[in-house]
Amino acid sequence: MPIVVTGLSHRTAPVAIRDGVAVLPKAVESVLHALQKIPSVDECALLSTCNRTEIYLVTSKIDEAVSRVWETVAQKSGISSDELRAHLFGYTDEEALRHLFEVASGLDSMVMGEPQIAGQVKDAGAFALASGSSKTVLNRLFRAATEASKRARTETEIGTGAVSVSFAAVELAKKILGNLEDQRALVLGAGEMSELTALYLVENGVKTLTVASRTLARAEDLAQRIRGRAVAWDAAMANLDQVDVVISSTSAEVYVLDRDAVAAAMYKRKNRSMFLIDIAMPRDIDPEAGKLYNVFLYDLDDLESVVGANLDKRKIEAEKVRVILDQEVQAFIAWTHSLDVVPTIVALRQHFQAFLDLEMDHARLDDLTEEQRNEIAYLLRRFMNKLLHKPVTRLKEAAEAEDGIAYANALSFLFELTPGQVPGEQEREEVKS
Repeated sequence: MPIVVTGLSHRTAPVAIRDGVAVLPKAVESVLHALQKIPSVDECALLSTCNRTEIYLVTSKIDEAVSRVWETVAQKSGISSDELRAHLFGYTDEEALRHLFEVASGLDSMVMGEPQIAGQVKDAGAFALASGSSKTVLNRLFRAATEASKRARTETEIGTGAVSVSFAAVELAKKILGNLEDQRALVLGAGEMSELTALYLVENGVKTLTVASRTLARAEDLAQRIRGRAVAWDAAMANLDQVDVVISSTSAEVYVLDRDAVAAAMYKRKNRSMFLIDIAMPRDIDPEAGKLYNVFLYDLDDLESVVGANLDKRKIEAEKVRVILDQEVQAFIAWTHSLDVVPTIVALRQHFQAFLDLEMDHARLDDLTEEQRNEIAYLLRRFMNKLLHKPVTRLKEAAEAEDGIAYANALSFLFELTPGQVPGEQEREEVKS
């Protein structure tokens, strides 16, 4: 049964389209239920993040299923199916497997190697299973993708090193100041870069975070979003000695922190280390301030050089990840091939069981106790299992090498098996003869 992925992502669709089709967590169940009602869909799972909405299907009618799926999504999103089709991508079987494994490992992310997507893939698989839309194949597929992602992150360094300016700034702060849980941070300005850096500081446990802006209302708005507190600009400058980390990203045309202001703060701090992050353009902090004893100043050029080096390293690690994913994809394909011979294996066991049942029915065992008869039945089953172990094992191995169907057909011919059909009276009559 073919495995299909159909969707759109940051590589194929603008943010307006992605936002339109994104499915909030509370709506995932209803969407999956709607997709399950499509007759040509045997299994389905939904992965929806800020950068992608992807639907994984098990279906024998690919074109029909994909068309119906996006008609359903279009109805819920309010975007016409024609407009959506212009941004869709689709992969089948091995390409579909490889795509999911690359997504889970962060190779298809906007920021290569980012770790959040691995958890989102795991959650998507678990939710599909819980809702009943994922069965044998997709359940195994999403678990395999999660395992592949774990291998990628433990056997390579795809997730190490900061690859955004904001994250790089916080990583440098941790290296210089150590544990951030005892540190106090000040954010100057209320722009997007300041907010991102501040959020990373909060995630890394910074003790207190204060926001100051020329406009107090903007400072209060940002402080509320990052769980900090807002202060007036003059108050922030007067108490500069009370903070360990300063993040500055204003739109000022002159330095908002000059050497004298930082020197005065360091005097009050008795030269305890201060970390200054200048992510403004033009710069907010006088470069001369960075020459003061125990003052560590980093600007955009410093941070971007760190990011560039880390990105180059991740590209090298990505090639190692792809080798791992090739192995995991082939292992999953081998498993899917083994499914093709399962009905024959079941039929073969049922065929032999029919012989055992008949012989037990006709055996003259009336003089034996029930316990003794059960013991004989148990020994016969053990004998049957030992007899069938080697051919069943070899059949599974052949299936993994893509020769399974031929051998399964041969077994069906030799033993007159009908996979999927429990031996009935006709088979029992054949056994008697």
